[in-house]
Amino acid sequence: MKNGIRTILLVGGDIIMLVTAFFVMLTIAFPGKISKNIIDSHFLPFIIVFGIWLLVFFLFNLYETQSIKPTIPNLRIISIASMVSLTASIVLFYVVPSFGIAPKTNLIIFSITFIILFIIWRRIFYNIFSIYFRKGVAFIVEPNKDKACIEKIKNYIENYPQSGFFILGIYTSGEEFTTRQDKTPVDTLIVSKNSLKKTKDLTLIYSVVKNILDLTYAYENMLGKIPVDSIDETWFVHNIQSTNTAFYNMINYFTGKIIAFIVLVIISPIILIVTILIKLNDKGPIFYTQLRVGRNGENFKLYKFRSMIVNSETNGAVWAGKNDERITPIGKIIRKLHIDEIPQMINILQGDLSLVGPRPERPEFVTQLRDTIPHYELRHIIRPGFTGWAQIKYRYANTTEDSKEKFEYDLYYIKNRNIFIDFGIILRTIQIIFTH
Repeated sequence: MKNGIRTILLVGGDIIMLVTAFFVMLTIAFPGKISKNIIDSHFLPFIIVFGIWLLVFFLFNLYETQSIKPTIPNLRIISIASMVSLTASIVLFYVVPSFGIAPKTNLIIFSITFIILFIIWRRIFYNIFSIYFRKGVAFIVEPNKDKACIEKIKNYIENYPQSGFFILGIYTSGEEFTTRQDKTPVDTLIVSKNSLKKTKDLTLIYSVVKNILDLTYAYENMLGKIPVDSIDETWFVHNIQSTNTAFYNMINYFTGKIIAFIVLVIISPIILIVTILIKLNDKGPIFYTQLRVGRNGENFKLYKFRSMIVNSETNGAVWAGKNDERITPIGKIIRKLHIDEIPQMINILQGDLSLVGPRPERPEFVTQLRDTIPHYELRHIIRPGFTGWAQIKYRYANTTEDSKEKFEYDLYYIKNRNIFIDFGIILRTIQIIFTH
């Protein structure tokens, strides 16, 4: 059931398509005379080109299950990603002239060939998992308690048949499941925590299914988040304690500071320009500070470029809306370009923020959300982040329900965080900044 296996298959198939496109290019460019020297002179630079294409496609989210479905929006993303990859590849040969080749025409041949092969491969992959290799999934759950989880998993399976599953039925007890009329083989049975308590003969269930998964695990694996309504304190004891390793925390802490310093130095001209524009707009303060809740529930001042009118919250804290009238003309621009967040590099240098983690919330909202979202205060067991898993997976939160959804993504990150996930989140954040 792991999406990781599908991702590995996708990447492996893309590598095969890249290599195939490479040899097709050589066949067209050097008909009848492909020598070892020609292959050797092209192979090393094109290995780098392969890496560029794979990295760009990752940044454009083309290795997630949702992106495999052959839809117009997905084809549009593939087109944009391909143009970015081609441009980056052309730049490569100008930056590194020592390669000894400048294959402008060959790059076009390679790119067109690969895009065609890529789309064909994605279509084959989609058909394999959405038509030919789909596996039956059944549920034994408590209908009232687990309704929200089941609905989200159902929507995921129905909207993304390439996930490789179809739903056979939803049952409220082991007896109801074992006496079902539909005898289609069940590959995976998903059960909630207390749904089998009254089942007398568990051996009968084990004899008719291949895999039995906990509902929380299935939800996490399919959706990339943790169902807060289906977990308790015991879940945290078993799943969170192993995430705080000294080595990871040290790497995370110092890497964040180094990157924050480099970012501030590189974009200092932009900072100067934005400072002047904000001051010219209404002569108000350049920076805006807000109290945010950090690690262990301690408050700190978060820095932003001011994007709203002065005294925009005289009536108290309010979630910012999409077309908020309090946003200044300059504020609209710097928000659109995400420039208003740049001063938070100072927070990283001060140790208030990590580069990656749950986004810090305001104390007024934390008090409200703690009363309505189960276990919400536990998002503060790690240092908050400049960006995070919830930020790349979900839209801006301006309601309690949105905050609950983002908290589920935060829990997934807290449980699974490591250097590789952090690196992927940073890359996806860069892609979002330049494409949204």
